[in-house]
Amino acid sequence: MPRYTVHVRGEWLAVPCLTGTNTVRWLGKEAVRRYMKNKPDNGGFASVEEVKFCVRRCKSFGLLDLDDTLEDTLEDNEFVEVVIEGDVMSSDFIACKLEGVDLYPLLSIYIYLDGNSLTPEDLVNLGKGLYKIKLRPEAEAKVRQSREVIERIVKEQTGIFFFFSNFILLSGLADFS
Repeated sequence: MPRYTVHVRGEWLAVPCLTGTNTVRWLGKEAVRRYMKNKPDNGGFASVEEVKFCVRRCKSFGLLDLDDTLEDTLEDNEFVEVVIEGDVMSSDFIACKLEGVDLYPLLSIYIYLDGNSLTPEDLVNLGKGLYKIKLRPEAEAKVRQSREVIERIVKEQTGIFFFFSNFILLSGLADFS
């Protein structure tokens, strides 16, 4: 009987499968059902049917098609994650090591922020926890310059009132005439 280890919101669940002809969707729903069963508040869900999710392989982060059969898609004892819509990969999932094997070789992949070239796709991948962030030297310089401007305004104190009063006037929140 094939078995799979499934990660759902910080919990690792063992899910036996009586037949390999079950689908990836079945595995995801069964893992969510087991997750809900073990949580005092049902994991915040009213029913398994309301939960929208995708399933990813742990060893390659490959997204699985929910209609594929388990015997065609996964190996026995494989590790997968059910990513619930609206969630991001949990931090313990990314950092986790099982049986001394590093499941996450992608941890060394970085997105370098320069203040100009971040794409929506990059942002989504960052939200999913697929990349780490590093600042490019020019972005670090801009951050330092911004910090210096703010510190100078705070030190002079008169600029704060000027800044906020202009902001209020420009935004239409008040009329000082």
